[in-house]
Amino acid sequence: MAGLLDIFGTGGTETLSLLGMSPAEIQRNRDDAQAQALYGLAARLFQGGNTGQSIAEGLQQGQRLYSAAMQNQLQDQLQGVQLKDLIEKRKREKAAEDRQAMIDRAVAGAYRPAVAAVEPPTPTGPLSGAAFGEVGTPAQAAGFDFQTLAPILMATPQGRKTLGELMTSQKAMQGELTKVGENERLIRINPLTNEQEVVATGAPKVAKLSGKEGNAALMFYGTDDVNQLRNIPGAIDKIRIEATTQRKAEQPQINLADPTAVQTQQLKTINQWEGVLKDSGAAETAMRAQGFYAAYEQAKKGNTNADGAMIYNVAKVYDPAGAVQAGDVSTVLGSRSVPETIKGYAQKLTKGGTLTPPERENMKKIIDTLVVERKKMIEPSLKTYQGINKRLGGDETAINNPFDMVKQSKSLEEIILGSRPRGGN
Repeated sequence: MAGLLDIFGTGGTETLSLLGMSPAEIQRNRDDAQAQALYGLAARLFQGGNTGQSIAEGLQQGQRLYSAAMQNQLQDQLQGVQLKDLIEKRKREKAAEDRQAMIDRAVAGAYRPAVAAVEPPTPTGPLSGAAFGEVGTPAQAAGFDFQTLAPILMATPQGRKTLGELMTSQKAMQGELTKVGENERLIRINPLTNEQEVVATGAPKVAKLSGKEGNAALMFYGTDDVNQLRNIPGAIDKIRIEATTQRKAEQPQINLADPTAVQTQQLKTINQWEGVLKDSGAAETAMRAQGFYAAYEQAKKGNTNADGAMIYNVAKVYDPAGAVQAGDVSTVLGSRSVPETIKGYAQKLTKGGTLTPPERENMKKIIDTLVVERKKMIEPSLKTYQGINKRLGGDETAINNPFDMVKQSKSLEEIILGSRPRGGN
C-alpha cells in the first residue's frame, strides 16, 4: 500500500532531512501528506463515479494535496530552523558582548598613565636630599599592566586580538629607546604630549683597578670593580700587598752575577707564585677539577660509585673551607655555599639513587666553565711571575697555570662533534 501511494509524489524528504528532521518525523509527515492525497482521490471518485476521467482528476487532486502538505511541512521546518539559528546567533552575540565588556573593564583597569621624571637632587651640603639617599626617578610612558592583563585577554579570541592591538599601542606610546652610556641621560619626545622626558640615566661609571692591582684583584676575587672589592673585608689590603710583592720581585736587590743568589731568587719567585695560587684558591679549584674529571671518566664507564666523588669535588670548589667531607655526600646538604642544583643531586644519592647521564653532563659543564674562567683570571699575574723568573735566567715552564694541567674529559656530544671532518655537518 505504501508503494502505491508514491503515485502522489515522493519529493521533499531530502530537504526535510537537510533541515534537521529525523527519518521518523519525515515518514510521519509523508504518511499525513499521502493520507490527504488519498482523501482527495476518494472524494473525486465519490463525486464522479468510477470512470477514467474521475480517476485521472482524482489522482491530480491527490498529487496537489500531497505537494501542498509537504510544502507546508517544509515551510514549518524551515521557519523552526531559522528561529533556532536566530536564537543561537543572539546568544553568541550576547556572549561576545559580555566578553567584550569584560575585556573593556580589564583594559581600563590595567591602564597606567604617564609619570613625569623626577630629577635627582643636587648635592649641596650635609642636609641636602642627596645626603639622605634621595634619588631621582625616570619618566614612565603611559601604558598597560600586561602582567595582569595578559592572562585575562589570552582566554578568548577577542582578547588575543585586543592584546595584540594594545601591545602595538603601547609601543607607539613609549617611543623609540636607545642604550644609555655611563653618566648619560636618555631623552625622548613623548608622542602624546610632544614634550621632552628623561627616560633613564646611565649607570655611574664603574671604577676599576688596573695594572698589577687589577691583576691581583682578578686572581683573588674574580673582579676588578672597586665598589665590589670595598665590600669584601681585607680585599684592598691583600691586593695592595700582592701588587707590591710583584713590583719588588721585578727589581730584585741581588747580585745578578752571583749564581747562588740568582738561584735563590728564582726559587723564591716560584714559591711566591705557589703561595699566590694557594692563597687565591686557584690550586684548590684545579685539584678539585682534576678529581671531578677522573670521577666523571669512571662514571662514564658505568661506575655509579663515582657519582659521589663528582658531587664532592664540585661542592669543594664552591665551599673549600666548609664541612663538605669526602665519601659523605650528606654533608653537601648543609653547606650554604653549594648551589641548590648540586644539593639536589646529593639528596638523590642519599636516597639510594644514581645520577643520570644528563645530570652528570650538567655538572661537567659547571666545572668546564669554572676552569675556563679561573684560568683566564690567573693569566695576567702568571705572565708577571713568568717574566720575573725569565729575567733571572729561569725557565718559563717552572711557573705555570695549574689549569693547563687539568685533564678535561669530553662528553659524548663533544666526542661526536670532534670526530666530524672539518667543513662537514
